[in-house]
Amino acid sequence: MIIADSFTVDAPIERVWTLLQDIPKVATCIPNAEITEVVDPATYRAKVAVKVGPVSVSYKATIRVERMDDAEHVAAFGVQGDETRGRGGVRAKVTSQAFAEGDCTRVDLNADAQISGIIASVGGRLIESVAKKTIAEFAANLTKLLT
Repeated sequence: MIIADSFTVDAPIERVWTLLQDIPKVATCIPNAEITEVVDPATYRAKVAVKVGPVSVSYKATIRVERMDDAEHVAAFGVQGDETRGRGGVRAKVTSQAFAEGDCTRVDLNADAQISGIIASVGGRLIESVAKKTIAEFAANLTKLLT
């Protein structure tokens, strides 16, 4: 499943990019997510809870920074998560890129995710709708951190 979205933050790219590189801090912007361990500067463990329609699941995930490009303002991550009840999981490649737009910053997000288990059974459109809502909440929380 491919999920692509973007949002604009009312802050200059230098401030936004600096924050986006601080994984533990930026993780606080993701609803129902928490960094539980910093393994090393490029590897993190996290807990994430997701509700899609009538289905709620929790994941234990490992996030790996695969690319952090200051010149292009690109961050790429590999995410591997397993349901805590052991019934499924998610594997994703997530890439973000920040662009200066005057005094604001646009962030484009792209995720290529393979989802298995009960969440996969609820359907792609519902999953995409929840993903877009989560991105909107992330953007709002990121904006609050920048003000």
